[in-house]
Amino acid sequence: MYSSKKMISIFFISIVLLLTSGCQSNNKMVLSDPLFYTQSMPNAGIDSIGFLMRKHVIVVTGKEANQLYVYNAMNGELKQTIERPDAYPNGVNVINDELVLITERDTHQVSVFDTSMKFLGTFGADILRQPYGITSYKKSDGIYQIFITDSYDYDTPKTDRITSFELSYDKDSFSIISFETFGEEVLYQVESIMVDSSNNTLLVADENKEHYKIAVLDLNSGANIGSKLQDFIFLTDPEGIALVKTSKNSGYWIATEQSKTDNKFHLFDRESFEYLNTLHLEDISNTDGIATAYMHGSWYLYAVDNDHRVGAFKLPEMN
Repeated sequence: MYSSKKMISIFFISIVLLLTSGCQSNNKMVLSDPLFYTQSMPNAGIDSIGFLMRKHVIVVTGKEANQLYVYNAMNGELKQTIERPDAYPNGVNVINDELVLITERDTHQVSVFDTSMKFLGTFGADILRQPYGITSYKKSDGIYQIFITDSYDYDTPKTDRITSFELSYDKDSFSIISFETFGEEVLYQVESIMVDSSNNTLLVADENKEHYKIAVLDLNSGANIGSKLQDFIFLTDPEGIALVKTSKNSGYWIATEQSKTDNKFHLFDRESFEYLNTLHLEDISNTDGIATAYMHGSWYLYAVDNDHRVGAFKLPEMN
């Protein structure tokens, strides 16, 4: 039998643990003042988001509806709808505020638009199998490096999940200079990918339940740099990835942990990949794509809500 002293000790330890647990829960950062929610589109399959700075619009993919949507980035007003028949548009990437690239899973290609969403052409149909995520950086004037995740043969280990294209663009005309498989990282089920050329890194999420992770790869060699982010334990699907830049090299990453009941947005230091905090967005769940934008002196986060709309929130200042 327990002595009275032991019982008292256990009681006080339990109280301390309970209070500590409550403090941790209260420390979660909840953003509850949305800039807007777009109108619900229940059957659209809203997936990914890109931001056009000069026009202050977001471009959003609707994979199930085979459509693209252009919304005002400050109030969520729908400005334009673009049909992409039988394409299953998924990933979206804005290049240097000049081009909008859309990965299309079912046509195995990337569609290219100008900033007015005028269609310019496609590339990759003879190379890609099931393209999903897409990111890019500027190499030199008119030359851009594109990275695309290829999630063919789901849940099978592959070392050719990322394809890199070198693209040239000049006066509404583009061409592909070269392409190659990027790196040899073993990945199972891939979608989200994000580049940080200033820090020479490329992040890619693996959504396979047995191998949840966000791998951090060296932008030159493709080698895994073994960052602390890769050691972070995701309990559910790691999804959208976005970057907040507070200077040329500093800032923080936002990595989505997708859930219908406990949707989270984890923050990691841009350079060290140390865990910083976790965000929750009011009335946002089951998030696929996210995007960040800098407007009028503040950073904003755009997040897909359960496949049917986008919510926008002003991000707090991070120390």
